[in-house]
Amino acid sequence: MAKTIKARLKVKHDTTANWNAAVGFVPKAGEIIVYTDYKSYEKDGQTIYEPGIKVGTGNAYVQDLRFCNQTEAEEILAHIGNLNIHVTPEEKAFWNNKLNVEDYVEDETIVFNRN
Repeated sequence: MAKTIKARLKVKHDTTANWNAAVGFVPKAGEIIVYTDYKSYEKDGQTIYEPGIKVGTGNAYVQDLRFCNQTEAEEILAHIGNLNIHVTPEEKAFWNNKLNVEDYVEDETIVFNRN
């Protein structure tokens, strides 16, 4: 029986005040940090919040990281909640080498045959 593993990505998100209070926090390389209240504006009598996004380097405090520009932020947000798995060629080779004879890759999805 084939099993498909589905996963969701959850990113670190919090308010500007809470990120500013996290003075000793160093995000890992590639870790996505979302400021939930980065920008706000009024629309139809409601306050709309736009997120601010930073990407960790592994060696800088969260306060020292730059915010992504609009294009970078849109690309990152497009992947949040996306069910596609994005891996480097090296990661793909590593995981493909971990497959057993009964396992296979189908349309970029690893299918595990286990009872």
